[in-house]
Amino acid sequence: MLYGLRDDAGTLIALGEKQVSEQWQRVDENAEDVRQFLQRQNPNGETQALEDSDKQFIRVLDDLIELMIEKQLIQFTELPQPAQDKLLKRRWYRQQLKGDDDTTHLIDPQEGLL
Repeated sequence: MLYGLRDDAGTLIALGEKQVSEQWQRVDENAEDVRQFLQRQNPNGETQALEDSDKQFIRVLDDLIELMIEKQLIQFTELPQPAQDKLLKRRWYRQQLKGDDDTTHLIDPQEGLL
């Protein structure tokens, strides 16, 4: 349940989970003015979520490519040179991040995909 505070013009100026005072009224979280308020507070919020998802997906693809190379489903040398360069750079970075407990792989090569 959300509560909102509006100015004299009726514009939503604050949102909260609690009713701070009698001026704070319940608002529908799916209302257009709530969406607009949240967008004004965090204009990059929607794109940030997509960028975070992209980063996670890139890690999955990275592990998938490594697994396919390891299982000899594809050959590293068949990839275009720019892709090889990027994969080698990522492999080097991830190798640097490895410690005693390797948490850099999202897909465990021992488990496979299925």
